[in-house]
Amino acid sequence: MTSKDKDAWQPTRKDKSERLLQLTCALLFAERGLNKQQLFSAILGYAAANEPGNEDALNRMFERDKAELRDIGVQIETQNPNGDPEDLRYIIASDSFIWPKHIELTPKQLQLLDMAAQAWAQASLQSEANQGLVRLRALGIAPASSELLGFAPRIRTHEPSFYALTNAIEDRTVVSFNYRKPDGAVEERTVEPWALKNIGGQWMLQCFDLERGQSRNFLLKRITSKISLIKLKDEPIYFDQPDSISVQQSDDSLAEFISKNVAELRVKRDSQAWFHFRLDDEINSEEQATVRFQFMDLHLLAEELRDFALDIKVIQPKELDEAIKSGFAKVASDHA
Repeated sequence: MTSKDKDAWQPTRKDKSERLLQLTCALLFAERGLNKQQLFSAILGYAAANEPGNEDALNRMFERDKAELRDIGVQIETQNPNGDPEDLRYIIASDSFIWPKHIELTPKQLQLLDMAAQAWAQASLQSEANQGLVRLRALGIAPASSELLGFAPRIRTHEPSFYALTNAIEDRTVVSFNYRKPDGAVEERTVEPWALKNIGGQWMLQCFDLERGQSRNFLLKRITSKISLIKLKDEPIYFDQPDSISVQQSDDSLAEFISKNVAELRVKRDSQAWFHFRLDDEINSEEQATVRFQFMDLHLLAEELRDFALDIKVIQPKELDEAIKSGFAKVASDHA
């Protein structure tokens, strides 16, 4: 692996996924469990916020992290629960990391897990997670075993704005960025970021657009600048967590938008497009096959389909066919 590849895996100090990884490693590492002060000292994500007068915020962060780990199946137990709250020790049940005997995976599921393990292998116990274990050893805490299995601290994405938006969502801070519209115009957007969603392979930001006064959805692929914190007197501007009704209305609006965007193509057999749409998985002896799917952005879809222009015929919508052709016309004009 090159130094550039290694750097690409390094987390930011405020990366929540890295903090959850550190917490999981620390609780698996400690044979007799750990109290909060030991965790706050060992885990950089807590140590950075462990300042006088910040105890309540730090405790809330810890409680949110425990709840999130429990939601994804990491069983955190409390030892001596009836004792002094300051002496409570936390530990992960060892049997919660053993594959259940009654669950069997299909060959395809095993293949997908194997691919995921390979993709995430380079992130295993690197950087701050490993440093946290060193701190625990320095505190005289004995490991539960000689080594720990690797974990997957994050999902990699090619979108540069992904991690900055993740941090802004966690901290509930107002941000701004430049956004390229389908017609090529670039506008600055100032938003309260709510959530990141992956829809059909495209990452999308669900947020509240402050200038337009309504919830909006923005494709990360169209963000053309760094994510900037909006500050007032050198302090970030925070926002309240959106209510469930607003979030549901935003979800419904997006679902309605996508439901109206349906593309239908005829694809030439055994072509590059044939394998791109995984038509080789189907039993089909025809020279062509028809595929129908929903999409979010017609112009981005047109850019993708230009690579397969000789292998496909657009049946609908007509605008998609025109966008593909206009893209070729622009390339020809630019190189004339």
